[in-house]
Amino acid sequence: MFDDEILEKYINTFLGYGNSKGDICFVGLEEGIAIKYLKLEQNPKLGFDEVNKKIQIWKNRGEKELEDCRDFHLATNNVWHKSNSKIQETWQGPIRTILSYEGKDITDSSILDFQINRLGRFNENHSIIELRPLPSKKVTGSKWFYKFFSKMDYLKSKKEYEKFITDRRIENIRKFIFRSSFKHIVFLSLSKTYEDYWKKISDSKFNSIDKDFIVSSDNKFIITHHPKSYPANRDLLCGSLSKVFVELGKYLKSLKV
Repeated sequence: MFDDEILEKYINTFLGYGNSKGDICFVGLEEGIAIKYLKLEQNPKLGFDEVNKKIQIWKNRGEKELEDCRDFHLATNNVWHKSNSKIQETWQGPIRTILSYEGKDITDSSILDFQINRLGRFNENHSIIELRPLPSKKVTGSKWFYKFFSKMDYLKSKKEYEKFITDRRIENIRKFIFRSSFKHIVFLSLSKTYEDYWKKISDSKFNSIDKDFIVSSDNKFIITHHPKSYPANRDLLCGSLSKVFVELGKYLKSLKV
C-alpha cells in the first residue's frame, strides 16, 4: 500500500522538472507509466511499484516542487537518460521547440542528446510540468491501479481523482507561474477541455495568428498540440506535427529582445 500521507504530499507539491528561472515552461497533461497495458491490467501491482518507488525517492530527495529530470530518473532507474535510450515521444515536442528557440540543428541525434543530458535540468532554460500529478497509463483513465493501493476516497477512480484535483492543480500552477520568471508558458493540448483549463491558469484570451498554435495578446502564453496528438498533416499549416514545435521555437526566438 502507498503511504497515503506521502502520496498526498506528492500530489499537492510536485509539479515536474527543470528551472523556474528559465525562459520557457511547458505544461503537459500528466506523466505516463512505462508498463504495457496488458501487463498493467494483469498485474496492477506493477504500476504501484513504479509509482511508489518514484514517490519514495522524491521524499528522500527533499520533496521538491521541481526536480532535476535526469538525476531524478536515473535514481528511479528510468530508461530515458542512458546511453542506449530511445527518443521519448512526448518529450520530443518540447525538445524540438527549445532547439529551434536556440537556433540549433534538429536531428534525431541532437534530440536524443538533449533528452539524455539537458531536458528538465535545474540549470537549464526551461521547465516541464504537468496538469495532473499522478502518473497514469492513459489520460482517459484506463488501468487506474491507485484504487487498489490507497485508502484516499478520491483515488477510487480516475474520474473522482480528476474531479477532486483539477481545480486545486490549476491554482497551484497559477501560483507557480506567477512567482516564476518565465518569458513564455506553452500549454500542450488544443482540445476544448484542456483549452478551458489553460485559460483558467493564464487568465488570458487567445488569438489565432495563422500558426498551428494560438497566443495571448502579450505572447506570454501559447497553446499548441500535444506531441502525441494525431492531427492530420493536411490540417496543419506547417504540414507535420514535428514541424509545429520547430515553428513554435522560431516564433519564440523572434520575440527575444
